[in-house]
Amino acid sequence: MHNVEKYEIFLDFNGYDYQGIEKIYLTSNEEKLELDSLNLEIESVKSDGREVKFEAKGEKLIIYDKVERELEVRFKGKASRDSILGIYVAPYNGKGMITTQFEAIYARRFIPCFDHPAMKARFRLSVRVEKGLKVISNMPVEKIEEDANGKVIYHFQETPRMSTYLLYLGIDDFEEIADDSKRPTIILATVPGKSKRGLFAINVARKVIEFYEKYFEIPYQLPKVHLIQVPEFAAGAMENWGAITFRETALLADDSSSVYQKFRVAEVVAHELAHQWFGNLVTLKWWDDLWLNESFATFMSFKSLKYLFPQWDSEGHLIYGETLSALEDDSLTTTHPIEAHVRDPYEIEQMFDNISYGKGASILRMIEAYVGEENFRRGVVNYLNSFKFGNAEGKDLWDSISKAAGQNIGEIMADWITKPGYPVIFVNTYGNSIRFSQERFMLLDSGLNEIYKIPLTYEINGKFSTLLLDKESTEIRLEEGLKSIKVNVNRTGFYRVLYDSLDLAFSSKHNVYEELGLVNDYWNFLLADLIDARTYFDLLNRFTNTSNSFVSREITSQLLTLYYLFKKHYGKDFLVNQVKIFRKFNDDLGKLAYSAVINALATMDEEFALGLSTLFDQYENIDSNMKEAVAIAYAVTTNDFNTLLEKYKKYTIDEEKNRMLSAISSLRDPSIVNKVFSLIFNRTIKAQDTRFVISSLVHNPHIREEVCGYLMNNFDEVKKFINTVYGGPWGLGSIVRSMSFCGVDRPKEIIDFLEKVKFKEIERPIKESEERIKIYSRLKKKMP
Repeated sequence: MHNVEKYEIFLDFNGYDYQGIEKIYLTSNEEKLELDSLNLEIESVKSDGREVKFEAKGEKLIIYDKVERELEVRFKGKASRDSILGIYVAPYNGKGMITTQFEAIYARRFIPCFDHPAMKARFRLSVRVEKGLKVISNMPVEKIEEDANGKVIYHFQETPRMSTYLLYLGIDDFEEIADDSKRPTIILATVPGKSKRGLFAINVARKVIEFYEKYFEIPYQLPKVHLIQVPEFAAGAMENWGAITFRETALLADDSSSVYQKFRVAEVVAHELAHQWFGNLVTLKWWDDLWLNESFATFMSFKSLKYLFPQWDSEGHLIYGETLSALEDDSLTTTHPIEAHVRDPYEIEQMFDNISYGKGASILRMIEAYVGEENFRRGVVNYLNSFKFGNAEGKDLWDSISKAAGQNIGEIMADWITKPGYPVIFVNTYGNSIRFSQERFMLLDSGLNEIYKIPLTYEINGKFSTLLLDKESTEIRLEEGLKSIKVNVNRTGFYRVLYDSLDLAFSSKHNVYEELGLVNDYWNFLLADLIDARTYFDLLNRFTNTSNSFVSREITSQLLTLYYLFKKHYGKDFLVNQVKIFRKFNDDLGKLAYSAVINALATMDEEFALGLSTLFDQYENIDSNMKEAVAIAYAVTTNDFNTLLEKYKKYTIDEEKNRMLSAISSLRDPSIVNKVFSLIFNRTIKAQDTRFVISSLVHNPHIREEVCGYLMNNFDEVKKFINTVYGGPWGLGSIVRSMSFCGVDRPKEIIDFLEKVKFKEIERPIKESEERIKIYSRLKKKMP
């Protein structure tokens, strides 16, 4: 590997085309040099001032010469109007913002470079554009000069050492607001007319940075941070150092926004700012450790929100939003260890999943609970100081936490990181004895098993204890009779618990998190055929009058899934009762639960939808937490596609546009299917929302047959569009996953189809879809 010191890059833009001259300062003793380069026209290459022979081959620029100090490349490039990766045009209002998205391997579409996370360098960027345009990059502008051709050149300060995937360039008529009351300056940039909705994000960012500076004991390293709203964006957000990009719904919220919208903005801003230390200051050596970047940012975002917004109970949200979805995905045979071995760079995209984010964050929470909060923090601080401006591996972090805690956690961490899946703990009682036994939990029995090193937490007769369960089973004898027991206290462990009776499960009082875990465990035991439907509904009946917002939302989600699958309205009494309970709540958690319940009832129950739909005439003036449910109710009761589409087109705020997409996806008229796909292909529906819309349509049991038929009959067209927009097959993978719902009514036909269209890059999503089809088919036979 070469030692790269610095890139000096000059780009001259004419519209969406640009000419580039870059100088790369490096030391190398090899006779030929290979840079990463894709979709760029290379005009000339100089090595230490001499013209040299070069060849563009595949994604490589091969230079047939020994470079001792300076490499100069002249090239041409273009911002793509088709894809939303690399350097591309994000369209809005007939205009286009030039913006970039380089993680994981798309900087090579922008400049010839060493597109590898460990090959850090400093970057000095100069950009010539038409007068009137603004340019944003990672660092502040050093100077702006006018040239003789009526254009302006933005010269940016030099960056610290960083990876190519963190480089950023944005060109547009940006509207900016800033908080320069202290260092760093926080600047919010949007397309014209939207910046006033960014004050909430700026306030969150300021407080989060202060929290992280105190927690990490390292100041934010750059003079400024931009928060940039991008009209079309493949991911939710991207942590480019000092120039963070967001899709609109992850950045903009104001007093008119729902509680969910504000929570999402705060959580995503906090997540991306955590990366400024964990990922940017200290970077992974290779993508095997991607999870470390993402899980730590996820873990820290919820920790900071606990400090900023205690009323949101962010720890509960971490369990509800991250742990539970990770547990579900990790119980399929298609799962992978947290630490995955990436050989082909195009495999990286498949690593951005619930395992890398949710499971990783949950394991960090489990380890923090095991070693203690302050020991954990001290280990993180020492790790960041040891590797700042450099690269590290997972084991470096475990070593650091082990030293701080005075106990070796490396073995426990290795167990959880290198093994796929997780265990279910069986709790059985015999007189005065309690037996804990473990086996790998899987939704479909595959014959695979593992023994995990489990930091088990439990309370027996109100007394808290821990043990490291590293064998198949262990037994505890009590001196007195068993009165109460609960396992996985505070729900810090990444495992499920199955008691030998429901009475035993409820022998102890559970807190908010433990109730949530219990309800989710038993839903998954139903899916895994470990309990029958009667036991499941017995459990739900014990929560009919719950005022636990997380439990209410979780049960609502389960009942909605059953409706999507089988078009049957299970649990109506529960939902109606929850409406009565949470209608009286005025706190944010209560509003979240109320919103979830009325959304579900509007979808499932025509009588309820009919009543709620009368509010559609006053849509603009109703409580924002009710708006989506009202729009869905209107769709269910009127099938009025045209009105919803007109509203979608009229709205300029994505928060509102997304509500209309939810409503359109809830229509019960099969004739809309062709219309919606036309809107996707002609980009009336934003490319970034394609996966959400198709998945929502597939879930809708009233039009599912037509949607699935369309996907099967037009798979090549869908595949081509998705691959172009998302720059590869990972977008197609998420659509294939949603097709598991197609298999509810026609399992064999859908599995045969998926096998026919299978290719290497979507092998895992296809296998996951097939597995879910088998799970749902088995569940269908069990349900009353």
